[in-house]
Amino acid sequence: MPAIDHVLQTDRQSPHRRGSGHTGRAACRAVGLLPTGIFLLAAFLTTLLVTPQSARAQVILNTERFQMAEVEGFHLNADLSGSVQRGNRKILNVSSSGIVGYSHSRHWPRVIFGGRFLRDDTRSILDQQYIQLRYSYLLTPRAQTFHFVQAQKNETLLLRSRWLVGSGLRWTFAETDQLLVAAGTGVMREWERLDPERVGPDDAVELDALRMANLGVLRWTFAGGARLVNITYVQPDLGRFSDLRLLNDLGLSAPVTDWARLTGSLEWRRDTRPPSTLERDDLTIRLGLSLDIG
Repeated sequence: MPAIDHVLQTDRQSPHRRGSGHTGRAACRAVGLLPTGIFLLAAFLTTLLVTPQSARAQVILNTERFQMAEVEGFHLNADLSGSVQRGNRKILNVSSSGIVGYSHSRHWPRVIFGGRFLRDDTRSILDQQYIQLRYSYLLTPRAQTFHFVQAQKNETLLLRSRWLVGSGLRWTFAETDQLLVAAGTGVMREWERLDPERVGPDDAVELDALRMANLGVLRWTFAGGARLVNITYVQPDLGRFSDLRLLNDLGLSAPVTDWARLTGSLEWRRDTRPPSTLERDDLTIRLGLSLDIG
C-alpha cells in the first residue's frame, strides 16, 4: 500500500552486498559520493540559516512520516528510550514514537503514537503525548481513503487536550524508484482545551473548528543515492479561512560512503491564530550522522 519512507531512516544494505573487499569498494564509492553529499548538505544548511527562527506555535502532528512503505500483514516500528538521574539533580527523560498495524488486501488499520516527558526535581520541562487510530481502504493502486481519530496533549503549547476526527481521500500521482508525488484532502473536526491559567485574559479556553485536512508529499532520490522528502499539511478553518494551520517538513539524507549517511530535517509550523501568550511560528531543526557497519 503506498506510503512514505521517512527521510531519516537509514537505507540498509543486503548482507550479500558486503564481504571481502568491502573496505576498498567503500573507499572508491566514497570518492564519488562525498562531493554530492557535502554539496546537498551545504545547500540544506544554507536553507536552515536563512529561515526565520521564531518559536512556540501550534500543534499539527506529522504522522505521515511514520507510515511505512509497501507493508503487508502485521508490522511494527517503534523507538523507545528513557533515562533517570539521581544525586545532585533529579532528572527523568522518557520518549517514544512508532506505528503498529496490519495490512491485508484492501484494508490497513494502524495506530501511530508518540510522546516525550522531561522533568527535573523542580518542574516539568516537556510533557507531550499523542495517539492516532487510522484506517485506510485501497480503492485502486493509486487511490485510498483515510479515516482517523486522534488524541493529543502538549503542556509546552498550553494544550490540555486536543481531539480530532476526520476522513478524506489520498492519491498517488507518481511512484517510481526515483520519484514519489502524492496528495490528499479531507475534512476533520477539532476540539481543543487550553490551560486556563497560562493563556491570555482574552483567549478562549474551549475551542472547536471544522477544518480541511490537506496534505502533499514529494520524494526525490538523486542518482548518487541522496534522498529529499518534503511533507506539507494545510489545515484552514472552513468557517474562517484566515484561521490557518500549516506544517512543512523538509528532510535530506545524503550518503557519504556505503556505511555512512548525513541526515537533516527542517520542520516549520505556523498558526495564524495562536493563544496570545504563544508565537505564530515553530521551527525544529535536526541534524545527524547515520552509520551502518558490519
